[in-house]
Amino acid sequence: MSEFGIEEEFFLIDRQSLLPVRSSSSVQAIHDVIGANRASGCTEWLPCQIEHSSPVFTRSAEAFESLLGFRHDLARAAQPHGISAVGLGTAPCVPEGPVEVSDGDRYRLFADLAPGIAAEQYINGMHVHVGVPDRRTGVKALNGMRRWLPVLTALSANSPLWRGADTGFASWRSVHYRQWVVYGVPPHFADLEDYENQVADLLRTEVVIDEATLGWLARLSPGHETVEIRTCDVQLDAGTALTLALLIRALVHVEMEDPRPCTTPTQLLDVAHWQSARFGLTGSLMDAETRSDVSAKHAVRTVYDRALPVLQRTSDAEVVRSGLSLLLSRGTGSECQRRALAGEGVPGLMTCAERLLTDRSRSSPKQSAVVFSGDPDPP
Repeated sequence: MSEFGIEEEFFLIDRQSLLPVRSSSSVQAIHDVIGANRASGCTEWLPCQIEHSSPVFTRSAEAFESLLGFRHDLARAAQPHGISAVGLGTAPCVPEGPVEVSDGDRYRLFADLAPGIAAEQYINGMHVHVGVPDRRTGVKALNGMRRWLPVLTALSANSPLWRGADTGFASWRSVHYRQWVVYGVPPHFADLEDYENQVADLLRTEVVIDEATLGWLARLSPGHETVEIRTCDVQLDAGTALTLALLIRALVHVEMEDPRPCTTPTQLLDVAHWQSARFGLTGSLMDAETRSDVSAKHAVRTVYDRALPVLQRTSDAEVVRSGLSLLLSRGTGSECQRRALAGEGVPGLMTCAERLLTDRSRSSPKQSAVVFSGDPDPP
């Protein structure tokens, strides 16, 4: 079974103002502590963000311990500075006035290219890399993964708030990110040559700087022999992050080994993605096969059934089944955020998010609801 890796982005929030931190000395001190323990934490687009690039994994248990370990290290490093580290897809409150991007030529280049977008980039995602034997096989996987991107967005929705208010969207990050140059569900590619030709055409423009600029929800990684799935919001807890990563790894393998032509037009899949960003698991989702709306439970059961042969082979079926059941029963991160906000406002939300960052209990299969058990109908 191929290797996989996970990239997660987190916010550093000032406990007093409840705003993303601007203190360069505090942020640097946190980075120094993280760097002393593990070399996988780095600054993201804004100084108030920190990214964790995981090691390469083959087994789910080692992946969970690594994800949780980094979160514990990050929380411990932030605490003495009056800073909360949280896994939120958007910052609930953002400061007024100009924003400086992090140091680095690439960050400054994009800030000059799109200053209005760069100043509003208070969003955090989770990217899952799945190893492929070669880029040609990777294109097969990309074509098959197109149909699953909307339901993965719905499952991972964790960004309902913006500027102190509820946007009405489960994943505002998904909508916000549509402003960039290349975004959305990738087109269908006839083969590797077609993929490379389409990328080459985009690179001839002045605004697509390099292959890493391509913000498709799924792409061939420019720097690794992987398929990179980029549609997920960062998650409140490590258990849900692991559920999504294992599901994605299984789906990529299924589409490599048993590809089905996905003839659904890209524009229709983009509509389905917007629908998923709007409702998460609280409304209907589009079934790419029938091109019709179905219940969220049906859509989740369909994606689980598609991944099941590989999940059984990797002994991850129960972990993923449990995680999906929990999402269907308790709701996604967006619903957790809304409940916390309704109870105690933004302070309560931050307290909840900080606690969940290092919560181990939500990974256990024993926590599973019986949404799938003995249910003859697709959930």
